[in-house]
Amino acid sequence: MRSVRPVWLGLLCTLACCSKLPLWEGKVDVKPLERAALKKCGTGKVTAEGAMKVTRAPYLQSTTTTSTMFAWGTRDGKGEVIVEEPDGKVVARGEAVYAGEPDLQKARFVAQQRPGKELTADELYIVKAEVKGLEPSHLYCYRILDDGIALTERAPMSTAAAPGGKEPIHFVAVGDTGTGDAAALAVAKQMSSVPFDFLVFMGDIAYTRGTADQLESKFFGVYRDYLRYVPAYPALGNHERRTMRGRPYFEAFVLPEPERYYSFNWGDVHFVAIDTTQRDSAQLEWLDHDLAANKLPWVIVFGHHPMYTNSFRGPQLAIRKAFAKILTDHKVDLVMTGHEHQYERFKVAGVNYVISGGGGGHLTRFWGATDALKQATVHHFLSFAVTATKLEMRAIDIEGKEIETLTLEKKPTGEVKTKVDHERDERQTPLPPEHEVKPDEKLHDEPDDDTKKDKVPATVPVTGNEPAPAQPPASS
Repeated sequence: MRSVRPVWLGLLCTLACCSKLPLWEGKVDVKPLERAALKKCGTGKVTAEGAMKVTRAPYLQSTTTTSTMFAWGTRDGKGEVIVEEPDGKVVARGEAVYAGEPDLQKARFVAQQRPGKELTADELYIVKAEVKGLEPSHLYCYRILDDGIALTERAPMSTAAAPGGKEPIHFVAVGDTGTGDAAALAVAKQMSSVPFDFLVFMGDIAYTRGTADQLESKFFGVYRDYLRYVPAYPALGNHERRTMRGRPYFEAFVLPEPERYYSFNWGDVHFVAIDTTQRDSAQLEWLDHDLAANKLPWVIVFGHHPMYTNSFRGPQLAIRKAFAKILTDHKVDLVMTGHEHQYERFKVAGVNYVISGGGGGHLTRFWGATDALKQATVHHFLSFAVTATKLEMRAIDIEGKEIETLTLEKKPTGEVKTKVDHERDERQTPLPPEHEVKPDEKLHDEPDDDTKKDKVPATVPVTGNEPAPAQPPASS
């Protein structure tokens, strides 16, 4: 038996290597959509004064119909956001407070005070400022100030749409963007050709370990020019979980509670982010209660690992057993996941499952017999337009070509009619629904358990040779 094992290991290694396609090295020619909001407000460019103080450009978070959160990196730990009407009338202000881990605040503040020192991403002092009392579906302009001095020029931001609006909401969704390479940059560039009010990310946004440096270069560095105008809503991927169980990820984003999984509303859609790396009973109970409380006509759930797939690694059956019955019981309209670097679509027990992991990661092949209703091995993203009665999803590849269009039409009775490429299509995947919920209390990095992986240090080094700085501002 000892002589057989190396043969099988070699075969598995060969299969794994053969599952990957060549790296994408092309170019895209994109004509960006003209954004009228930029003409009314400006681009949010960092000013000359801001260049000396701003260490991460402002980005929007957790936007609602009446509020939003601004976050940015700063060298002096303070500042404020001014929100105005396009005509210049000030409508709200928000004071900056420290947004990171409390035990790292002092060390990070000290790091900012060293003259001429280039900061590492883990030393960035990130602050947040919440602004409330806004109107739904409203365009505002905002600036970042410090002691009355503008650190940024005016930039546009819009609040979330209220339910029942006549105009559709628009958003884009993408998975496995975290390489920061040519394909990821091209997909991000291609997104500029469609309208969107916010972005949804299905995990693995910072390969390979979700460190602060990788988040800075492979997420904020790629999407910076979008994030200053619209909020991002990510789901936790297994690669982000590899560093201190996601600590840099949770520090970078200001998400609705409880953050590891959460929900939010935009227009007529209830969105739910799930954590597929740790499908514990607490999360599953929360999900069941959250979906039961929803009153909006559409429900979209997004996470990282797929419950159905014909990829090389195969479906994550334990994840399916944890979540699928809850999703079926509550008649969720659409479930979006990534992890597998392809496009697939299934429909099981009335729930549409879309695997969209083509945001930049190394593409992989499909294997074996398929139950998928659609497959494509190509880099891509998803573009949505949704009203109270119609949900349209376009899968768009890296060159701007449509892979397919999925249209769901909801009747007053709650019945949903389906079209694919504008033709009626009510096909279902011939797989039985799950009949029980099986939680799993372990933390997973499929297919490996990341609790045994080496961790990076959780502290910011301080040399102790600098003069004592001023005390950092109080955290929230």
